Amino acid sequence: MQITVNANDINHGMSLVTRALSARPTRNVYEGVFAQTVEGGVQLTCTDGIMTIRTIVNAVVAREGSALLPAKLLSELLRKLEGDIVIRVEESRATVSAQGSRTNMLCMDMSEFPDIQDVTGDNVTTLPQNKLRDAVNRIIFAASSDENRRILTGCLMETYPEEVRFVCLDGFRLAMQRVYVTHELPKGKDSMTSVIPSTVFGEIARMMPDSDNPATIVCSGTHMMTVFDQTRVYTPLIAGEYINYHQIVPTTWTTEVRVERNALIGAIERAALMAREGKNNLLRLRLEKDQLTISANAERGAATEQLSIDFAGSNLDISFNARYLLDVMRNIDTQDMSMRFNTNVSPCVICPVTGNQYTYLVLPVRTVD
Repeated sequence: MQITVNANDINHGMSLVTRALSARPTRNVYEGVFAQTVEGGVQLTCTDGIMTIRTIVNAVVAREGSALLPAKLLSELLRKLEGDIVIRVEESRATVSAQGSRTNMLCMDMSEFPDIQDVTGDNVTTLPQNKLRDAVNRIIFAASSDENRRILTGCLMETYPEEVRFVCLDGFRLAMQRVYVTHELPKGKDSMTSVIPSTVFGEIARMMPDSDNPATIVCSGTHMMTVFDQTRVYTPLIAGEYINYHQIVPTTWTTEVRVERNALIGAIERAALMAREGKNNLLRLRLEKDQLTISANAERGAATEQLSIDFAGSNLDISFNARYLLDVMRNIDTQDMSMRFNTNVSPCVICPVTGNQYTYLVLPVRTVD
């Protein structure tokens, strides 16, 4: 194999595929990047045995071939080179040359590198790359990290004819984002669902450029493939039935407040400084006509914040974990929002004043006064 490739192009490609590498690889083969010539370029692939990332980099191919190269060493070397780079593989040794620099390295045994096949199926979802990135980034915080509840470590993706919904929940909060795009579903289906590992979905979101070019997610019964530009990401899906979140989100309420997002974030952040000095990071909210009072108490002192609000319904005192509230507020992209309540032990629903592009739910903390 021999290719000539631009330093910027190959470094960008390596920065994508090496996201799949584990800090503690379970096999030597998972420390390598598999390079294979294709028409007009070189295809790079890395895997940790669960997530696989593959991308194509434009290159001049002088001789076809393939090799498994030490990914970390190659990546560090390439970042220190400029201009055109020549990568030549002869038998079990690779030579990387550029502008007077020449480095030899041993190739790895590629006989056990997994054969990654494209995922096929009729569960296909397509949406703009930036819409997918933003939706995933705004819900991923609510995914569980508890492997004993494996299904909740995933992100539920529901595809409907007029929208795609992304949902994460961990038993304390729920996050849902809607992206309005149209799909023609397979005959006889009114929706399609898959549960995608949140760690993989988070990596995909971080890789997505700020582009309205399409990203396509293809799911079979067991695996997923996400395709955008020249890059493909593969992972097994999480088996099992996701929690019916529709039954969790209240559809009626006795108290509603409308508040400006930035003002609320500032008040919560200031009160949270004192809340974190306490035992359970607790914030108390008092809702009454035209005013929201946020308070926190700890051995070192107390904090009180007051905000003007639009208020409807019954007065209410309710407590929340400060971090859970901030996680939600920082992922909302509207200037104003609605907070809806029933009792001091039932969840708070946070949504736009108009529209339904997002829905967040936070469980309160039960307190004894």
